[in-house]
Amino acid sequence: MYYGDEMRRKGRTARKLKKLAWRFSQPEWADNHGVMLPVKHALVSPGIAREIYLGDYEAKEIEIISRRLAADDVVFEAGAGLGFLSAYCAKRTGSERVFAYEANPELLPLIRATHARNQVAPTLINALLAKGEGEREFHLEAEFWASSAHRGGGRSITVRQLDLNAELARVKPSFLIVDIEGGEAEFFAGAELSTVRKICVETHADVLGDRVLSEMFAGLVAKGFALDFSLIRKNVFFFHRPA
Repeated sequence: MYYGDEMRRKGRTARKLKKLAWRFSQPEWADNHGVMLPVKHALVSPGIAREIYLGDYEAKEIEIISRRLAADDVVFEAGAGLGFLSAYCAKRTGSERVFAYEANPELLPLIRATHARNQVAPTLINALLAKGEGEREFHLEAEFWASSAHRGGGRSITVRQLDLNAELARVKPSFLIVDIEGGEAEFFAGAELSTVRKICVETHADVLGDRVLSEMFAGLVAKGFALDFSLIRKNVFFFHRPA
């Protein structure tokens, strides 16, 4: 038996044992790629809790980010969710180099708890990012990850909107992480990306359709970015400025 085959066999066995353990004991917090995340919380559904426990939560994004994040990057995350990626990045770069934006006000205490549990303190801002400042309608869904300004349904609330380009100019990020449930095309359409070298974006074809996403990709290429074909992970893509 090859060494690699043995490692894969052990990995599958460990995963089966972890699945079995999940059925009998569910902790308050669980390790997901080196970041402790809440498992028992009103906003964390059983499905998401299980993903966290098994290390599957946002696995596509973390694979890309873990390979491309540098210690000197300044990270700008739109759509902070549970605070997972901002906590992971802060552990790698230092909290002062990570800026996380989340439109859903109900997630803010949970994100702060995640940051505190992992002993990091990225800048966290409760706002939606778009062109101009003001207010915007936002739809809250039972599953927090589906809440969006671009999906219909759910409970509607009004959230603060900050001007995207003003924030980009203030932060001067090198690495963008964008997961905003169908808002990605609007986000990149007018974004001034002069300081940005890397982009990890989750796309939502079910909301935007192939044509709109193709135009978004073309716009990024026109701005000097290239798609990293070695890191296409289903609906999550990585763009970079070639040397």
